[in-house]
Amino acid sequence: MSLQNLDRDELKTLQQLINKALEQPEPLIYSDMKIMIKDIMDNFEFDKVYEAMDALDWKWRGQTPSIEDLREEAERLLWGAAKSRLGDFKDTHHDVAIINATGGFEAKAWCDGGKTKIIGLDLAFIVESWDSSIEE
Repeated sequence: MSLQNLDRDELKTLQQLINKALEQPEPLIYSDMKIMIKDIMDNFEFDKVYEAMDALDWKWRGQTPSIEDLREEAERLLWGAAKSRLGDFKDTHHDVAIINATGGFEAKAWCDGGKTKIIGLDLAFIVESWDSSIEE
């Protein structure tokens, strides 16, 4: 069979078959992360964050962000923390959370001992924090 002998419909059918053969199923790692991120996005109380920011006159780029802005930034940070944990920070011990944070949000990601999948995600909105330690 020569491609030159195929008509337009046959070429389309061939292209569809090739595309289908090349399709890779979504890696399980991303499927699990999607489930965790959806759970966080469905249950995190963005309206409380919005109320706190409004009460504190907290601005992003000169404006109080909308709830949709808050949701978009939170999801971006969650994906970023997860990808960083398995990417740039893969050499960090698996018990250590990798944090992506900005604008009050803090997203943390933990991986399994084999450092092959994300096993935990956390999203927080931090208004104030303090930490102290003593070096031994």
